[in-house]
Amino acid sequence: MIALIQCSAPPRIVDVQGHRGARAVHPENSLPGFLYAAEIGVSTLELDVVVTAAGEVVISHEPWFNPEICRMGENGHVSLYPMALAAIQACDCGSWGHPRFPNQHPAPTFKPTLDQLVSALQEAGHTGVGFNIEIKHEAAWVGLHAPEAEVAAAAVLGAIRRCGIAPRTTVQSFSADVLERVHAAEAGVQTAWLMEDEKSVLEALACLTFRPDVYSPHHVLLSPEEVQRAQALGVRVVPWTVNERARMQELLDWGVDGLISDDPALALEVVGQIPHALTSADPAS
Repeated sequence: MIALIQCSAPPRIVDVQGHRGARAVHPENSLPGFLYAAEIGVSTLELDVVVTAAGEVVISHEPWFNPEICRMGENGHVSLYPMALAAIQACDCGSWGHPRFPNQHPAPTFKPTLDQLVSALQEAGHTGVGFNIEIKHEAAWVGLHAPEAEVAAAAVLGAIRRCGIAPRTTVQSFSADVLERVHAAEAGVQTAWLMEDEKSVLEALACLTFRPDVYSPHHVLLSPEEVQRAQALGVRVVPWTVNERARMQELLDWGVDGLISDDPALALEVVGQIPHALTSADPAS
């Protein structure tokens, strides 16, 4: 008699990404937030970087100090671009907390460089976590808040190579110019096309001369059909920024490949990868 062996399908892998680290819990784009997200078991740290005139790759969502979360006295929206790194890092961007995240734990913190983040993760033993690095860039910013797209892309890719993280890094951007430069550099990183405009996935992908590894739209732009269209082209779908339990589950039911969330503990719970004895910041959980 021939025994029949039932082969189960491999478990589905969902890429849970901590948005700006974990800004529902810690100040955004801060070392404490990134270390927390790595500790609870996210697969990827999502972060934003800007490039200064001196070529420093600084982790920051805006190319200026956001007065909502940074202490700059009366001088809000001061550009980081012309500043020395020491002056940038002298500014506290954590003590105020965040008005939209009442469960965040305020604490004095600064804008780290990509090199500093990688060093902090290595010292804490988190050597396997991935990176999803958004290069912040707009043509109108050149010379005022940012260098040219080619210079910005080269600086970020140089930092990625220097840190030795290219094999586990995705570079994303809303800027087609920046993403084209990253793709042309053949630096061994993956690419993600960020989208917030009301375009279909086919319209969005047509804006690039190449096919990115990941399509990353605002989650409200997705439907089950759009997820399937992207995946049929070999493009993974990782929406941003998903913070509600029911919406996370709906997107997972549609078959998305990952979730970018300000509350990665909640995302891990919904996905089924329970954080290590840590609770979510979600008040409904």
